[in-house]
Amino acid sequence: MSEIEIKEKKTKKVANESMESLIEEAGDQLLPYSEGEIVEAKVLSISRNKIWADVAGLSLGYVPEKEITLNSDVKVGDTIFAYVILLEDEDGNVVLSLKRADRERYWKDMEEHFKTGEPVEITINEANKGGLISEIGGIPGFLPVSQLSPEHYPRVSGGDREEILSRLNKIIGEKIAVKVINCDKIANKLIFSEKAVDAEKLASKIEKYKVGDVLEGTISGVVDFGLFVKIDPLVEGLVHISEVSWSRVTDLNKLFKVGDSIKVSVIAVEDGRLSLSLKKLANDPWTDAAKKYKVGQIVSGVVTKITPFGAFVSLDDQIDGLVHVSELSDQHIIDPGQMVGLGKDYQFKIISIEPETHRLGLSLKAVRKKTEELKDTKPLEEKSEFRMTKSEENPKSKDQVSGETQKPKPKERAKSKKNKEEK
Repeated sequence: MSEIEIKEKKTKKVANESMESLIEEAGDQLLPYSEGEIVEAKVLSISRNKIWADVAGLSLGYVPEKEITLNSDVKVGDTIFAYVILLEDEDGNVVLSLKRADRERYWKDMEEHFKTGEPVEITINEANKGGLISEIGGIPGFLPVSQLSPEHYPRVSGGDREEILSRLNKIIGEKIAVKVINCDKIANKLIFSEKAVDAEKLASKIEKYKVGDVLEGTISGVVDFGLFVKIDPLVEGLVHISEVSWSRVTDLNKLFKVGDSIKVSVIAVEDGRLSLSLKKLANDPWTDAAKKYKVGQIVSGVVTKITPFGAFVSLDDQIDGLVHVSELSDQHIIDPGQMVGLGKDYQFKIISIEPETHRLGLSLKAVRKKTEELKDTKPLEEKSEFRMTKSEENPKSKDQVSGETQKPKPKERAKSKKNKEEK
């Protein structure tokens, strides 16, 4: 018999002796627990691959190695909570699990926080492109990117998913206060929210702002869809790209950088969010557009963007128009890029102006059709002018000329005289 087996036998003997005395005290009392329940147990001895314990003062049980929690610092005499896997194995011992007990207690703890709404602190163990993961007892809890606070939200220009993951990886190991916003044990779904922790404080702060307020802030993030602006340590608003300028903006990184101080106007306060605008603080050029441009006017513009439904055209520094795909040609066009080129200058006819909605409709085919009509009519006009010139030289019509005797010309008279002489 090996040394390990001898030690194991001695450990079990000590545990059995302790258990016998406990059973004698308990008498014939029925077991107050069943499989699948969590019971309280007292550690009697610890071997290399098992933890022996007194289960509720009535049975001898053990925790096999695979069911011992990692980094467990259990000592002899400690009281533990264990999950009952089997009431009795082939030797009559209760089989227990610390891992499963941890999971059960963790679910109960999360369910309680979900019901009360009280924040709970989690440790971030892993990151993926969608968010952060905190795993306890084999239960993964997910903290989506959209539920991160402004402090941890990865503002990445261009939405580069690899860069987002790189920034999220920097949070691994941190402890974060969150609220449980979804807790479903059956579906094994546990979802956290960091931004919900300060939601009440944030809501009370945001409520003091009104539409039309002019605020000063610092740009805390530049992304494809707009600018994040921090108004105070808790309050952060968004200037959507459509609210940056009256003219079309394609690259915010060329115009702004993190740390810039700017003034913004509040345009909406809803659902705990602050929507801001830069262009509202500048004069609206569209108020003068109706005076400067007229329907039917031929204008020159540069194509700034091509989409499946048409092309955007810049008429000046502040006014853009749209050439719908149906206004590019009389022919059916699938790709507007077949008719116009990005960055190229063309002439267009204005077919509609709506200053109140900032819309200006243009037509390319109307200009080209007019040009073709002019080319077709020009030779006819020249021909008509030529006939008028001849008519002016000889105003009498053919009918008038046929009714009169024309005088013979000198050469004709000489030829007639010669013919008579020959006769």
